[in-house]
Amino acid sequence: MKTALILPPTPTSFRTVAGLPIIQRTVLAALRADFDRIVVVGRGYTTRVRVLLRSDARTRAVEVSERVPMIEGSEVTVIPSDRVLTSATFERLGTVELDGRPVLFEAADEGGLARCRPTMLTGAAAEALASDDARSLWAALRSSGAQRVSIASELCAHVSDEHSVLIAEEALCARMRADSAASDGPLAHWIDRRISLRISRWLVRRTGLRPNHITIIGTSVGLLAAALLGYGTYWSGIAGTLLFLCATIIDGCDGEVARLKFQESSFGQKFDVITDNVVHVAIFIGLAAGLYRQNPNGHYGALIAILLGGFACCGAVSYFFLVRRPGFAHSGDTPTLWKGKVRRNILRGMEALMNRDFAYLLFVLAIADRLYWFVWGAAFGTYVFAALLIWVYRWRDAA
Repeated sequence: MKTALILPPTPTSFRTVAGLPIIQRTVLAALRADFDRIVVVGRGYTTRVRVLLRSDARTRAVEVSERVPMIEGSEVTVIPSDRVLTSATFERLGTVELDGRPVLFEAADEGGLARCRPTMLTGAAAEALASDDARSLWAALRSSGAQRVSIASELCAHVSDEHSVLIAEEALCARMRADSAASDGPLAHWIDRRISLRISRWLVRRTGLRPNHITIIGTSVGLLAAALLGYGTYWSGIAGTLLFLCATIIDGCDGEVARLKFQESSFGQKFDVITDNVVHVAIFIGLAAGLYRQNPNGHYGALIAILLGGFACCGAVSYFFLVRRPGFAHSGDTPTLWKGKVRRNILRGMEALMNRDFAYLLFVLAIADRLYWFVWGAAFGTYVFAALLIWVYRWRDAA
């Protein structure tokens, strides 16, 4: 059994970081790390901790004890209650094997976390644990020959005042931005994500909005952008593409708020994907309708039909290959054969096309009054996209 033992809180432990009290954030991170048992030593704050944890359905079953209880099992992780941690920090702890001595994980500042066998918390370490003195506990573990491992690269930020709260929030946001770099387009990473994280920090600090509420707001802005594009004037085109840019930034906030407040859900992910696609279709229809209004004698009615047919093809092919057979797009190892390398590059290019960096292209084309370039390209490009996905699927065994 793996036990997480959270040391008695201090007034600092109840400070709010990114919308959650630190001790509640620590408990949620520990739950994500799949500990078999989580114990919070309440000491003088037992009632307050119980009220806080029982207010959230996710933490109601967490054990809150007045004093350090009997700990059994294979190992125990001792966690201060005034540090901002993530589940990734706990995962890093799990990569170090326990031998015959404790392991002290040292953060960039003083202190950190400890992991050991329950039988190792004896003598001076047990006395320090009973006295609620974390520094004495770390000192006792060091004197017992504890293995010292740096976790300076992981988030383990000590919070003592409002300034350190801001530093911890910045560290959380920086980690999220780094984690999303692989899936974001270049412009989304360098521009959108910087803005959306600022908005998300404000939202979790100042509002009670949940991620799905933010998804609805972003979708509404995107649909308004599509309606403006449908007017077909020069200035409505600029206003519509600018609003669509705002919608793409807001689209990043729902996931960021969810991760900051541990509110991710399967429904939320599906809802986000569905609303994204609704907005994309609306934008393309708005563009085509705007072009038709500009030139009713053109072939824009046929263009809309071609565009909708392309979307239908892409949707059907994407569902069949990416939803029903998701593993084919991730071969894992670096390909060695020519076919495998071509397949990997095509998949990367298709992934880049699916991110929202095209919102910047739309804005530039609107300023240049050349939005029709994008519509014609998208109308036929959707069929090319579907055909490439089928072709790549046929090469799914290429190594």
